[in-house]
Amino acid sequence: MQRGTAKKGKLTVSGYLAATNIGIIIAAVIISMSTILDKPSPFSAPFVATLTGIHSVSAFVGSVAGFFIMGDYGNAVIICSSLLSVMAVRLMLKNESGRAESVIMSMTSAASVFTANAITSSGVSELMGCLALGILAGGATPVFMHLKKLNKAKELTEVTIKNNPIGLLSVMTGGVITISILSAYAVNVFNIGIISAVALSCFVAVRYGSGAGAIAGSVTAIGSFLGAGAYPHLAAVLSVASAITGLVRDGRKINAVSVYILTSVLCTVLFVMDNSNIGLTANVFMGCAVFMVIPEKHLVNEKAIRHRTYSDNNIKELFGHRLLFAKNAISEVRRTIDLTAEKLEEDSKRDISFVYNTACDEICRKCRYNMQCWGNEYSDSIKQFSSLLKKLRNAQPIDEGMFTAPLDDRCTKKKELCEEMTKLYRSYVSSLSGRRRVAQMRSVLTVQLSATEKLLSTLAEETREDGDIKSEYNRIAKGTLRGLGCDDTRAVNVTLGENGRMYLEAYSDKAFGTSRQDMAGAMTLAFHKNFDLPVVARVGDSYKLSMFTKTTYYLDVEIYQISKNENAPCGDYYDSFIDNKGNAYIVLSDGMGSGARARIDSAFVCDMLIKLLSAGTGEESAIEIVNASVMLKSSDESFATLELCKVDLYSGRVTVYKAGSADTYVKCGKEYSHLPSGGLPVGAEDVPSYKKYEFTLSSKDMIIMTSDGAELNREWLYREMAKPDTVLKELAKNVAQTAKFHSGNKSNDDISVIAMRLCR
Repeated sequence: MQRGTAKKGKLTVSGYLAATNIGIIIAAVIISMSTILDKPSPFSAPFVATLTGIHSVSAFVGSVAGFFIMGDYGNAVIICSSLLSVMAVRLMLKNESGRAESVIMSMTSAASVFTANAITSSGVSELMGCLALGILAGGATPVFMHLKKLNKAKELTEVTIKNNPIGLLSVMTGGVITISILSAYAVNVFNIGIISAVALSCFVAVRYGSGAGAIAGSVTAIGSFLGAGAYPHLAAVLSVASAITGLVRDGRKINAVSVYILTSVLCTVLFVMDNSNIGLTANVFMGCAVFMVIPEKHLVNEKAIRHRTYSDNNIKELFGHRLLFAKNAISEVRRTIDLTAEKLEEDSKRDISFVYNTACDEICRKCRYNMQCWGNEYSDSIKQFSSLLKKLRNAQPIDEGMFTAPLDDRCTKKKELCEEMTKLYRSYVSSLSGRRRVAQMRSVLTVQLSATEKLLSTLAEETREDGDIKSEYNRIAKGTLRGLGCDDTRAVNVTLGENGRMYLEAYSDKAFGTSRQDMAGAMTLAFHKNFDLPVVARVGDSYKLSMFTKTTYYLDVEIYQISKNENAPCGDYYDSFIDNKGNAYIVLSDGMGSGARARIDSAFVCDMLIKLLSAGTGEESAIEIVNASVMLKSSDESFATLELCKVDLYSGRVTVYKAGSADTYVKCGKEYSHLPSGGLPVGAEDVPSYKKYEFTLSSKDMIIMTSDGAELNREWLYREMAKPDTVLKELAKNVAQTAKFHSGNKSNDDISVIAMRLCR
């Protein structure tokens, strides 16, 4: 006989049993207070039937308490009597989970639920409902018993279609039942079941990936619909949101939540255009808030990582193919959205003549003069109602005094016609507004999906073509970082590229606690290759360390800016960074107008573009995403020019993207060239319009980027760039001030000049 006592706050055997029984009672109360088909929940019987011994008694006590709390004492006595028989049979059976016991308990649960509901039912339809409840109870019993078995073996979260298909089916069915029970509880617009469905599907997508997330979204949405009977489109919304979240998961909760919310809200707006959007969106936000509470350590599937059987490079190839497959799937979704939206637009199109045609059909059909007005005098009638409709379109009220002969002399329902036309015209205008909103959301969603499609394609290409991963190098790099005191590093990857280039990236939840010089020196000794100083980037609470072997060149950059007004901020914005492949990126943006408003637009464009590029997004995909984001960020007209200059510091290869930006000037050896403005500012059109230039520079070659405010004499600028003793900082300042001087008081914009020199 065991006896437990509490010491130093630790839970003993007796304390554990007490806590378990209290939890079972609470769960039983929650189950018994829910309803299915307007009848008490049939899942109380399977819950009692699944548990054994004192736990079964606790489940019975909790169920009885729940039924009596509901207040229907007559039905409660009958149902509790049937539950008593289930508990009695359960206590008589010795084996917990034998096949025969499972069949017996399933039949007992089904019979007890059917009998308890059939006693108070009348009519064939109600008896059929009782039969359905009995089948649900009978089917849920073996599911509950199998879930209990999996939980006892600690395999509940590890079942897959390959290693345990029956277990996976049980988990999915259990999810449907659990969500359906929780969906019976709601506070205002917040439904506990829908919130749980969102949190669970988001969790599964992040932990197990896109496929599992889509299944979890569909399963939980079905359970929510069974319990709440609301949002029939919820399965489509949650499955698409979970699938896309699983595609872009990176173990960071905030990123997963952002993708989940964006996708689910867009899908909700696409499926439903009424006030139910508000309730569903509120539940999605609340579910994502619940997901954010889950500790991040639970989002990583450690067992899957430990049992990985493929080599690093096989996984890289597989991941590349998965990205391409996901890109094709999103492409199909985008085409389906286009076709569906076109069909909806065709179905909703109606001419404005609908207003008077419908009004006259409604009011005039029983009038004795109907055939005369709409037969013999059809042309006069049409002119009369067209005149009234014209006044409505000019926002003028109409009344019976506006009718003219011959209608004015004989029509007795002029007032009713005016009122009906006014009402229908308002409905028509509202319909037009709705169609415009649908068209706008379709455009936005299509652009976003197109950008995501291109993003996945770029990532797939880069993943497959990126150099070889060396497992031994990964171990050396991780050991070197640990020796420097960076013990919190979660992942380290070393890639060997062309011409012996080596790229190293590492991720950590804490800042790398050592100097950049020490890290470069340690890696140089470990790999016998010269490393440049690392780049450390931070996003939220995550840190990324990027290092690469010394490049052939480095880029010397200077910028000089002059505001239009002395006391106002400059509306131009500049940023730069070097990625882990030795590419230097310089971005210059000029917001519409000048001052603070222009500064906000240009800073938004630069910051977002830099974040996308640093995350590994290709340049063209990043520009498309930024363009769509600028269009969405404000209801007011908002756009900004963009110039992106990418310099490969190993080869000197330069790529320049210009979207509405000002002229750029290049010195290559003794040759000079001019890159004119091209394309349109980002945010000006649904699809970004830009011009792309490619060329190669060598040591001492120069590039000068300018904003719209700088109008320069090209020959003078080339002479300045040709001077052998040119100091880059002075050159940028001299060019900006010269442009300001020549513009005089005519300058209506800020001036920015970026001078760059490639040095060996």
